[in-house]
Amino acid sequence: MQQLSRELLVGAFDLHTHGFPEINLGLGMALDDFEQAEYAKSRGMAGYVLKSHIWPTMDRVYHIRQRVDGIHVVPSIVLNSIVGGIQPGVLEAAVLQGCEAVFFPTWTSANDLKNGGFSRIIRRELPSLEVFMKEGLSVIGETGALTPDARDVLRVAKEAEILVSTGHLSGKEIVALAQEADRIGFRRLVITHPDSNSVGASDEEIIEAARCGAFIEWTLHGTMPKSQRIKPQKIVEWFQRLGPESCVLTTDVFGPASLPEPDELQMYFGILLDLGVSAEDIKLMSHTNPISLVTGGN
Repeated sequence: MQQLSRELLVGAFDLHTHGFPEINLGLGMALDDFEQAEYAKSRGMAGYVLKSHIWPTMDRVYHIRQRVDGIHVVPSIVLNSIVGGIQPGVLEAAVLQGCEAVFFPTWTSANDLKNGGFSRIIRRELPSLEVFMKEGLSVIGETGALTPDARDVLRVAKEAEILVSTGHLSGKEIVALAQEADRIGFRRLVITHPDSNSVGASDEEIIEAARCGAFIEWTLHGTMPKSQRIKPQKIVEWFQRLGPESCVLTTDVFGPASLPEPDELQMYFGILLDLGVSAEDIKLMSHTNPISLVTGGN
């Protein structure tokens, strides 16, 4: 089993990783950005998306690519208020700097603030950012429809052929985005950990988003001791319910208790294998689907 989980790591692509620093220098990681890229390469991974809740990662990935070749590290931006929020112009500027993935707001989303999600950690670790949390961001306007800016963010992403993840938007917002993506033929939408307290999507909302062609993300982080928001067995039930063709596996683990990201991903594979998930399905959710989302199948 352990040998098979090691083999499955070769060619895997993780759509949700955090580097160092994340949040602040006091929240350590097992490896720094360069060490993580080198280690992921040495374990045979195809690549990963580097995400930061605070700053865009295009500059960090630019320098990683100068020093580490043979692995595809994807730079991203999270449309939190600190970088301008849900504005197509913000994404256009990011794309010109090499952005290949965008997340809708996380700790400055109205939904996260209402639920006391990741915003609670930001308030504790970076209280000076309170000014950015006075008014939460949403993709739904007063009429109940998607805002023009949210629609235009999807449009810019489609034109630039980049990945879009929903961040910490609510289930209602997720469905609205998935329906709009389906309407315009955008097929690179990922629903970010819908089981989390930061999102709190209902079963019906998850199913509807998948029906619209969005991919549903299931993270290792949700099963970890500090989180314990979902049992691995429940994730397996979701694979059976949605079909592995609609799911992606990611780590999304950071902080002092984390292992190097490739080791986290291998552990995830081992857990799922032990629960009866086939190697073929794991490969579909961790190789085929994420690579198609990043490259468009090219």
